[in-house]
Amino acid sequence: MEIIVNPLSGKNMGKENVQRIKKYLDGRNIPYNLHFTQEQGHGQYLARELCRQGASTIVAVGGDGTFHEVLNGMDFTKSRLGFIPSGRGNDYAAGTGISVVPEEALAPIVAGIQAETDYIQVGKARCLNVGGTGLDVVVLEHTANKKNSISYITSLAHCLLKFDPYKIEVEIDGETKTYECVMAGVCNGVQIGGGIKICPVAKNNDGVMDLMILCKPKKIPTLAIMPEVVKGKHMGKPYATHITCTSVKITTPAPIQLDGEIYRGLDFDARIVQGGCKTFATQM
Repeated sequence: MEIIVNPLSGKNMGKENVQRIKKYLDGRNIPYNLHFTQEQGHGQYLARELCRQGASTIVAVGGDGTFHEVLNGMDFTKSRLGFIPSGRGNDYAAGTGISVVPEEALAPIVAGIQAETDYIQVGKARCLNVGGTGLDVVVLEHTANKKNSISYITSLAHCLLKFDPYKIEVEIDGETKTYECVMAGVCNGVQIGGGIKICPVAKNNDGVMDLMILCKPKKIPTLAIMPEVVKGKHMGKPYATHITCTSVKITTPAPIQLDGEIYRGLDFDARIVQGGCKTFATQM
């Protein structure tokens, strides 16, 4: 078993969880190797090299950003990927039932209980949880250097006061529609930002992705709808459009984010890869 660890994830939770993982594996005489990420993007490099070397099982220990990096380095024809959530928000885990208790997350991996889940392909990049454009990117940029002093939700409220919706074009099955967008996202998972339930009905193993488009409300300030969005109570509201699809092209003037990582110059041309993530069950 090859374990890729982001020791700085979750205010050093990744580093703390390593000790629990080591104790669990050592107590069962299970061989493993630890690989610590040293900089942004290192997780992808490590995963690629380990797959090339023939690793059958790779385990990512960190937050959604770490999962994103490792996912993008995987060769699923050779290796299977397990997840041990160790971040601040653990949004992917929250939406898919992966335990934040490292021993519980590790148990089905050790037992070899295999599973296949979906991921979203956007150009050459893979997205595990949610990819989006609009306000979520602005918030991520605002919090980039303030991770220890400001929460995503606090920054969301701050950014909304200055955010102007902009026009996007959404093409599905050859039909194009235009929206005045506050936020648009393709969802394989349920939530973002440490608990904002952007698409509470999304599933990571149903063979489709959930497109969620939030537009500016007509009669109330956009800030007023945020409590509903945080709790996932915006579904069915006039300002929220929900579409299930297997592919979608979104033309946007703004950057996009995939699993919280900002991409510039990447076309937002997304498709679901059904069963593409070779992984393990979420529980015993």
